[in-house]
Amino acid sequence: MDVYQAATYVVLGAVLGVLGQGARVIVGLKKEFDEAAVSKKSMQEWFDLRELMLSLVIGAIAGGLGAVVLFGKAVDKQLLLSLMAAGYAGTDFIEGMMKTRVPK
Repeated sequence: MDVYQAATYVVLGAVLGVLGQGARVIVGLKKEFDEAAVSKKSMQEWFDLRELMLSLVIGAIAGGLGAVVLFGKAVDKQLLLSLMAAGYAGTDFIEGMMKTRVPK
């Protein structure tokens, strides 16, 4: 595998990691929106754009790392879904570790 193929794998993994994390974000936003409607909170009170962007970047990193692990595999539906799952689950894992290990 040459450098361009490796870079393509990592970029593909990063993009799909963001998409996987995006699915997680949509579910989280729906939950927050419903809770805010009940408690009459405005969007400015519960929405944090920096946290959203950080979450998507972490998803890209998790997807890119997943792509490194899967180098050489044929690009098919299973690989694409695996990289999306890496973004989804990897971000959940990394954010969970950051919340328990990093002091506020």
